[in-house]
Amino acid sequence: MINRRDFIRKTGMGAAAISLAGLTDCGTSPAKQEIRMTGGKVIDAHIHVTPVKVKKALEVMDDNSVRYGVVIASISGDDPNQYVGDKAFYEIIEAIKPFKNRLGLHYTYDWDLAGTDPDFFKKAPDMLEKAVNAGAIALKNLKQLGLTARDHEGKLISIDDPRLFPIWERAEKLAIPVAFHTADPVAFFKPWNSENERWDELKLHPEWSFADQSKYPPIEKLFEQACNVYRKFKNLQFVSVHVGGYSENLKEVGRWLDEIPNLALDTAARIGELGKHPASEGHDFFTKYQDRIMFGTDLAFWNGCDVQGAGPCKDFTLEEDRKFYDIHWRYFQTKDIQFDHPTPIQGNWKIDGIGLEPEVLSKVYWDNALRIYKLDRVLG
Repeated sequence: MINRRDFIRKTGMGAAAISLAGLTDCGTSPAKQEIRMTGGKVIDAHIHVTPVKVKKALEVMDDNSVRYGVVIASISGDDPNQYVGDKAFYEIIEAIKPFKNRLGLHYTYDWDLAGTDPDFFKKAPDMLEKAVNAGAIALKNLKQLGLTARDHEGKLISIDDPRLFPIWERAEKLAIPVAFHTADPVAFFKPWNSENERWDELKLHPEWSFADQSKYPPIEKLFEQACNVYRKFKNLQFVSVHVGGYSENLKEVGRWLDEIPNLALDTAARIGELGKHPASEGHDFFTKYQDRIMFGTDLAFWNGCDVQGAGPCKDFTLEEDRKFYDIHWRYFQTKDIQFDHPTPIQGNWKIDGIGLEPEVLSKVYWDNALRIYKLDRVLG
């Protein structure tokens, strides 16, 4: 029997293009059906890479037929001393310069500047344009906006704060997409205790608990603010990462997509939540919005260790990263039931595959990111 690695090499198909060793529509018994993608290639539209980890990132991408990786935010440094903003952006953009046909980078503001520099809001549009001229393919706004970022008077900055409008106007002029990480999993806004389904994750990252309503706005308010921006700037392409930040409620995310034609999503670090929905609901969601969703994993290559979408930071082997990607392929490409999701620290449950049709897969895996991030200029 030909093994997985030989099969990929001999057929020229990507890791995501094979049938995952004979998985079937109904379970795990052997089958001959193959699920192919156009060209056997993938764009991972949501990864993180620091300058010292570019080589490893490319190695993992090559091992999983990821033709291009969108570095979703300019974050660098060593945990816990990571940093964002111009310092991180210009370090990373220089490191990936020799690999323009493999990696692209979002510019990311350091929102702490809004609290220390009274002129931040005036300077911010020019900061963005400088970054785009240096190679940024998009702008990524971290979840601090709306949750914790404050201005120099100590006032919480809402996502739809009019002082930010010149940034979105400049992005529109520059014709780049703007990505938002809005809120976080619903469980992070619920009481921080052992009854929380994300307790293991919150124990690892207690700073991710936003349950204290005296400090943080409710999750619904954050979604409302973000949608206000999406609706106001109709000619700007927005990307709401992590399935809009609301993978627990696909009906509501679908309502946003129906009302806001300039909004797209990525799937990063949300396969666990997506797989909890009935497979038919997941299948219908991806089918209906097949032109608006991009494949992404949130795989992070940090200085000292790596993170597979969520969970402890460790040095993963190629085999471990391959398994991580394979679970994604299994979710999207098969109708298997009750298998492990790729981010176990997010919760102790099994997921079901949604068995997307090949034409939908090609859009989610490749076409949508190619179009939204205008990658034809580097990928042809």
